[in-house]
Amino acid sequence: MIKLEKLNGEIIYLNYFQILSLKSIPETKVKLTTGDFFLVKESVEEVMEKVTAFLRSILAGREA
Repeated sequence: MIKLEKLNGEIIYLNYFQILSLKSIPETKVKLTTGDFFLVKESVEEVMEKVTAFLRSILAGREA
């Protein structure tokens, strides 16, 4: 799971397996495989970094 902040300040945790696409509009739109989407404060690059860090932690045998 990755931690993101919605535009209204609400913290959400997303299963990275459900992320279908990221789009900068200028905020970041995270579209899920369910068809739902969230607008978050983090940039596309920051979201990608969080996903990469999460995957590295899994490969290293520990949780992020």
